[in-house]
Amino acid sequence: MAACSKPEHEVGRCGNGGAVRMKKAWMIKMSVLFVTVISCVLFVSACGAGKQIDVKILDQYVETRMKATEGKTVQKVLDEAEIVLGKKDVVTPKLDAVIDADNAKIQISRHAEVQVSDDGKNTKVTMTGATVGEALDQTGIKLGKHDYMNHSPEAYLVDGMDVSIIRRVAVTLKADGEKEKVITPAKTVGELLAEQGIRVGKKDRVSPKPSKKIKEGSKVIVKRVTSKEKTETQSIAYSVETKKSSAMYTGTSKVTRAGKNGKKKVTYRVTYVDGKEESRKVIKEEVLVKPVAQIVTQGTKSRPQPNKGSGGNAIVSKQKVYDCDGSGHGYYIIKYANGKIKYQDF
Repeated sequence: MAACSKPEHEVGRCGNGGAVRMKKAWMIKMSVLFVTVISCVLFVSACGAGKQIDVKILDQYVETRMKATEGKTVQKVLDEAEIVLGKKDVVTPKLDAVIDADNAKIQISRHAEVQVSDDGKNTKVTMTGATVGEALDQTGIKLGKHDYMNHSPEAYLVDGMDVSIIRRVAVTLKADGEKEKVITPAKTVGELLAEQGIRVGKKDRVSPKPSKKIKEGSKVIVKRVTSKEKTETQSIAYSVETKKSSAMYTGTSKVTRAGKNGKKKVTYRVTYVDGKEESRKVIKEEVLVKPVAQIVTQGTKSRPQPNKGSGGNAIVSKQKVYDCDGSGHGYYIIKYANGKIKYQDF
């Protein structure tokens, strides 16, 4: 027991030594932690030391704006923007170019193979970063005033796109009392009428004919033709018969029986064009009352010979004409049957 015990002052000295050792260990740990923190701060600072640049990516219709660290490549920026490129797409600047303040705009031109259908005639076009209008220029296709295309000329070409052109013309159509201007893709008159829902009857008249081709400014006229039977009661004019009579002098005549008109029922086939009568044809006649002929009797009896004047010619007339001086004298104007005229004073 005596061996294990220590003087009181020794015990106190041993306890103070343990506390010192603990304090030193704590200081060492804190130093290590401080160094670690400082190292991380320096590391993070070093990692984020690059300058941030506003980058604009133009991908046809789509514009993407983002911040990128100066020094990154175009490829890395596109990957971060999750933009996928085709094998034949063109990027400006190139993919290995480095982004900086002077190189902060990326332009993507998409490669496209498209089909241009011009009224059924197909043409393949391959271009990069082009528009529909530029594709038409390359193929030499020109659009008319009224032609229709399923894409705007300013639209960008997209791989697999089908550009369809429908040729159309402006024509004037007159039918059923209406006249209008029509923009149509029809190629013939018949196609136009079918497109507009205009039915043509067997008797209707179409000008030009349905088989004729139409062009810009053509005029197409449809006339509706109908017919119907129409019955009318009409007068039958009496005839005039001539009879000779020796009881009457030559040059005289008289009606010995008055004429009387008859009646008949006439059936026509009447043709109407656009509602107006154009013609009619008699298809049936029925006499209701027969006409009574008028009889005229003419004389055949010779007249007695008239008095004869100068030269053996008959005097037709003798007119007395007085002089204007009031003397009571004048002259006769004598006309003869042979046409001669004689003047005789009195």
